[in-house]
Amino acid sequence: MGQLRQAIKPHLMPNVLPDFQKLAAIKEHFEGFKTIAYKDSGNVWTVGYGSTFNHAQKRKVQEGDTITKETAISWMAIDVDNILKQANQYIKTQLNPDQSAAIVDMIYNRGIGNFLKTNLDELINGNPFDPLIPKEIESTGLKDRLGNLLWGLKRRRLAESHLYQTGQLKFDWPRWK
Repeated sequence: MGQLRQAIKPHLMPNVLPDFQKLAAIKEHFEGFKTIAYKDSGNVWTVGYGSTFNHAQKRKVQEGDTITKETAISWMAIDVDNILKQANQYIKTQLNPDQSAAIVDMIYNRGIGNFLKTNLDELINGNPFDPLIPKEIESTGLKDRLGNLLWGLKRRRLAESHLYQTGQLKFDWPRWK
């Protein structure tokens, strides 16, 4: 994750600048690491730490793609750098590193288009401490691309919401009923 820190120019003063250790911990916990491409629950080819784009081949991940841990980390750095650029286009108020890590993870998982379909950017720009923000995080993006409600996504949203509110990582959420 040091590569990510080096890529950011301090004079740009971004509004979204995550705690990279916490961001990496969330990603590792929820994405896991796979050396061989697999189809995720939304039927999308994925490899490494949840990468859907093969940066070496400049194309989407395909069946048969493989990756090393080192390459996966560099791809994650590229992806996060792109997400930071996108997030800073829409979030116009300063977030703390924990809030930033939660939002960047959500965008990494859902994509900027789906993030912008929520009310999060408006809520954050209005007041980054608005109590509606954690509720919005928890209630959005709970289904995969096929429309299946997934417990893993609910747990991820709870972890992101908790990090956004408290600055603490928490992964042990009880199952919903």
